[in-house]
Amino acid sequence: MELKRTSSAGKAESSPSKNGAAHLNESQELGELLEALTSAGGGDFSVRLPVKKGKRRGVMVEIARKFNEVVERNEALATEITRVERTVTREGLMTERASIKGATGGWSSIIDSINLLIGGLAQPTTEVVRVISAVAQGDLSQKMALQIDGQPVKGEFLRIGMTVNAMIDQLSSFADEVTRVAKEVGTEGKLGGQADVKGVSGVWKDLSDNVNQLAGNLTAQVRAISDQSEFLANMSHELRTPLNSLLVLAKVLSDNKDANLTPKQLEYASTIYSSGGDLLKLINEVLDLSKVEAGKMQLEIGEIMVSDLTESLRRNFETLAEEKGLVFSTEIATGIPKTLKTDPQRLEQILKNLLANAFKFTEQGSVKLRVESANPDTRFENDLLHNAEEVIAFSVIDSGIGIPKNKQKLIFEAFQQADGSTSRKYGGTGLGLSISREIARVLGGEIQVESTPQSGSTFTLYSPVRYQLADAAARATRLRASETLSPARLAGPVAQPQIGRLQDFVENPEMPESMTGKKVLIVDDDLRNIFAIKTLLEGHRMQVLHADNGLDGIEIIERNPDIDVVLMDIMMPELDGYETIKIIRKDPKKRWLPVIAVTAKALKEDRERCLEAGASDYLAKPVDENQLIELLRVWTGQQQVSLNA
Repeated sequence: MELKRTSSAGKAESSPSKNGAAHLNESQELGELLEALTSAGGGDFSVRLPVKKGKRRGVMVEIARKFNEVVERNEALATEITRVERTVTREGLMTERASIKGATGGWSSIIDSINLLIGGLAQPTTEVVRVISAVAQGDLSQKMALQIDGQPVKGEFLRIGMTVNAMIDQLSSFADEVTRVAKEVGTEGKLGGQADVKGVSGVWKDLSDNVNQLAGNLTAQVRAISDQSEFLANMSHELRTPLNSLLVLAKVLSDNKDANLTPKQLEYASTIYSSGGDLLKLINEVLDLSKVEAGKMQLEIGEIMVSDLTESLRRNFETLAEEKGLVFSTEIATGIPKTLKTDPQRLEQILKNLLANAFKFTEQGSVKLRVESANPDTRFENDLLHNAEEVIAFSVIDSGIGIPKNKQKLIFEAFQQADGSTSRKYGGTGLGLSISREIARVLGGEIQVESTPQSGSTFTLYSPVRYQLADAAARATRLRASETLSPARLAGPVAQPQIGRLQDFVENPEMPESMTGKKVLIVDDDLRNIFAIKTLLEGHRMQVLHADNGLDGIEIIERNPDIDVVLMDIMMPELDGYETIKIIRKDPKKRWLPVIAVTAKALKEDRERCLEAGASDYLAKPVDENQLIELLRVWTGQQQVSLNA
């Protein structure tokens, strides 16, 4: 703006210059300067003093120029501060700084001070963002620095820093305690662990209490399952012990080698043997179910050919089909994989259960096993099937009695059948489908059923082509060894010395078939078992010695160096079978002596513990005569070999 000087009468006065232009007099110039200073002092940095030739004279021209430079610099400073304020506070660019070209002296100091102020505000804020970002990514090791450029932070910055660091300490302590409890309870099996976070309150305390409640519930459930499993294992032992003598003696009677029993007596003996077998099957089924529920069922993953599986099942059930007058067939669709990666024994167990049910509940018509790729539209409950590359469907189709819609879930519960009345026509424990369903889940599959009363049923096992173990965090589980051994098959993996003997037995055709004269020591605290096994072995013309405890057994071995083999019970008073075997193995002269553990402790860890103690082999009660004799033939048919060499 251009300022003009006016007189007291309100008329502008001027004096002519040499060239005729009007010059402002001194009073006018000072008036303009005062007015301009007043405007600038009030914050109006747009004011300017005109600098024109002929308008001002001498020093007043320089004063006007300097004034204009000052207000221009102030205007630039105000504009820059406004810009930086908008950029930092509104746009969030904490790295923005003020700058005025050519600023020196006080102007430069003002700019530096403004920039220091922004930096002082931005650095703690940036530090908070850095630490919180680390926490959000799970890194609880980061803390806010309470010193900046070697100088301690103060005031509100210090309070914010201490608050953030205290929060991280609390969160870190909470995370450490939760991790410790989870590791102890979930991984190491140390039950009863509780999180102890000091000085917590509010939500932190609620979280700690919830974690402790969860750990407590899990501990209670695991202990309950453990107690159930231990109870069942002990109960199994107590049932198997008398059942062993019952089955052995019933088999001896039904064989009737002396031909002195009447047909009616033979029928009685066969009935006793058959009933004992049914009871053994029930015991094994209950143990199977308890192991699955406790997460203790071991999987032996391997390759199995689909054609071999269906052929094995066909051979197993073709005789039953002929006896019932049913048509039994197997069908493999084209294009499916030739092999599956799964647990062959458990897969076959499921399919045998499904087929056995189909034959039981089908009076006329047919039973078919069909193997094909699963329909892509099939809806699965097991997420592992959704994630599997390929799924195979094993369908067991029958023309039997069918199942009402409202009973199709009930039949998968333990001890349940579609007909649950006391006068039901079809027998059975009602455990087969429950066990099959749980094993299918462990294998990463599931069983589905479609059925119409009086029209038949289709039970379909869906299984991934390749078994994949689920994540440890999603499945609490991983499967531990605990397998019930069937008396109809060898006791699974054997100790290294046994492998050579079994191979020799297979390859050496001159091994004696007769066991006549072989001397056997039975060590067992149950006289019923001693009597039963003694009777069985004497029927094969063996010499039998016996002891009812481990100490007596050791003494008999010392007195009879010609003993060929020892049958050792495990659960005995004073000195159990494990310790007895260890003592025998400590004697260099007895390291060669075959010792077969014969016990009602029928879990896989029991077998492994027997072998670790020094047993040559393992046989679960109730014993199968053929299996026992074959094992005795293996272990007594070779030269002396040190088992601990």
